[in-house]
Amino acid sequence: TGLNNYAHGMRVFHSDEISHTLKEEVDSLPEILRERGGYTTGAMLSAYVVSEIYNLHQGFDRYLHGVNLEEINAEQQNKHTVFFDRTGQTDTQRRADRTVRDALGWLNEKKEEGRHWMMWMHLFDVHDYTIVPPDEWIADSGTLFPLTASDPPRDPKHDLREQLYGPELTYMDAQLGRVLQWLRDNGQYDRTVVVITADHGQGLKDGLKRHGWAKHRLLYDWGVHVPLIVKVPGEKPATVVADQVRTIDIVPTILEALEIGSSQSVHGASVLGLMRGEEEAGKRMAYADALNLFDDHAPAAGRMPAGQHDNLYSACDGDWKLVWRTQNPATGELFDLRADPKELQNLFAMDHPEVLRLKKYLDDADAFRIDRPRDGEGTAASADALGGLGYGGGGEEEDKDDEQDGGN
Repeated sequence: TGLNNYAHGMRVFHSDEISHTLKEEVDSLPEILRERGGYTTGAMLSAYVVSEIYNLHQGFDRYLHGVNLEEINAEQQNKHTVFFDRTGQTDTQRRADRTVRDALGWLNEKKEEGRHWMMWMHLFDVHDYTIVPPDEWIADSGTLFPLTASDPPRDPKHDLREQLYGPELTYMDAQLGRVLQWLRDNGQYDRTVVVITADHGQGLKDGLKRHGWAKHRLLYDWGVHVPLIVKVPGEKPATVVADQVRTIDIVPTILEALEIGSSQSVHGASVLGLMRGEEEAGKRMAYADALNLFDDHAPAAGRMPAGQHDNLYSACDGDWKLVWRTQNPATGELFDLRADPKELQNLFAMDHPEVLRLKKYLDDADAFRIDRPRDGEGTAASADALGGLGYGGGGEEEDKDDEQDGGN
């Protein structure tokens, strides 16, 4: 949407107190491209968390995710029930090869129709250890990975599960390569905008060592700093932009590249100028939040690091970063990222000039405003499914083991 969380409505996974679905009145990228550019739009997805449950399907002509949305219970939470599945499909997620199969089929259809198209492809493999690459692919990888088809891990709490991160990432990358190759083989690569990003970073044992936590729900850079790769026909390739940019910049970048005007004002700004080496007058402010007091799927207070079971709001200009805690403001965090990129030295003080400056940004943005769910929203999302994907707090024993092994 090009909007920050407080504007588009998707603030938590599920809550009866706060909005958690995309607002109908917000124009998403597929809606804009379909209505203003005549594009046909498709989404090829891999997990429950990007399903129609959250109203993310608005604007798409085709919406394929392959997961089961019929058995939804918003009142219960469930731990992982499947580990190291080799079939490529569970009730809540599927492997990249199945998603890419749908993507290639859809692209072939669009080629026959000869229309402009926009596709969102979402891959999920590396998120957790529920589904792993197929046996034959692991076997063909030789000695590249410690995981072998003949000796799979038997205990989901074994250290070997963290070693799945490499195989899953490489497998997912190979599947993405199939789509890029299709573009080349069909003469569309040089006239297609490609954007690759992620929904969050991954702390693994690095986050555990630095901050005592390796999972979601904290706002350190190992969790909120994500890759952004942009390929625009006619633009200079292999350019690294040192300035801080944001995921909200994706939509305005695409619209500028396609010369299509937006139907609404957005918080993001195109990065094409930065890609061309142009300098900007000011710094882009990046926003993030983790509303742990509102989210039904947040871990209990006793299982999170001290002070983190709170509503967390972050403002960062690339040099200074503030994490504001609404329940206990005096325990907030301020980091000088130039001198302390690993965020180990907290400089927070209520009267610190940078705290006052960044807090004013949050106030002016109305980031603390809370919108209640609209009628019918409170029964939409599934705690069972989200817990199975690793978003829930889980049991105390599971959380302890996740923290020790790096978590997800």
